[in-house]
Amino acid sequence: MLQDEFGTVSETLFPQVFHLVQGLLLEDELLYIERTLEKRFGRPQVKIKHAQTTKRIGN
Repeated sequence: MLQDEFGTVSETLFPQVFHLVQGLLLEDELLYIERTLEKRFGRPQVKIKHAQTTKRIGN
């Protein structure tokens, strides 16, 4: 799930993309994402332009 000030969007990562980003997907970590939101077949679709991890703050 991606969440910002406008709401929450469910994401699907297909296998050919997942292996490229799986190292960034850590539980309880923040992921900074630059994206565009488009509609495809009447449904919202997120296109990722850039993603990077942020350092964990606190415990």
